[in-house]
Amino acid sequence: MKDGTPFDMAAVVRIGAMVEMRLVGLKEIIAWADAWVMKLDAPPLWLLEMCTAPDADTALGLILDIPMLPFAATPEERRARDADRLACLFLRYRRGELSWGDFLFKGGQFLDGANGPWPCETFFMQLNLLERMGFPEDLVQSQREDIERELRDALERMEAAHRRFEAEARGD
Repeated sequence: MKDGTPFDMAAVVRIGAMVEMRLVGLKEIIAWADAWVMKLDAPPLWLLEMCTAPDADTALGLILDIPMLPFAATPEERRARDADRLACLFLRYRRGELSWGDFLFKGGQFLDGANGPWPCETFFMQLNLLERMGFPEDLVQSQREDIERELRDALERMEAAHRRFEAEARGD
């Protein structure tokens, strides 16, 4: 019963990424936690506390404080971790929550603070180029296709994780 449950730390890390990047909000987080609490005979304390989290940041803190949570140690793991978070932002862009410029700006900000192997300048330079050229649609499309190709694996992972999360929050 571990795969995909609150005891599956890889799934929980992905949920943390969705919360951190605001792909899911507090309402969805609480619904997910409530659904699992109702299914489990002995839910973990962090999951019980998540049911009453006052905000998304508190919910994220509960996830990040889980003792068994895996830590991205190698450059490959850090790159995948960062790609998952960028994929969450990209999914928000696809849903119309972010403009392309906002996606590049938030992605650059995230990478700047992540100190991972992915350079933040890539996103900031693309944004600067767009601003200088007046946001031509062909350049936006080219950048979008390049980034989508770069994030393909992470997008697949996060789309699947997000679908599963939504289904679990509905009690499916």
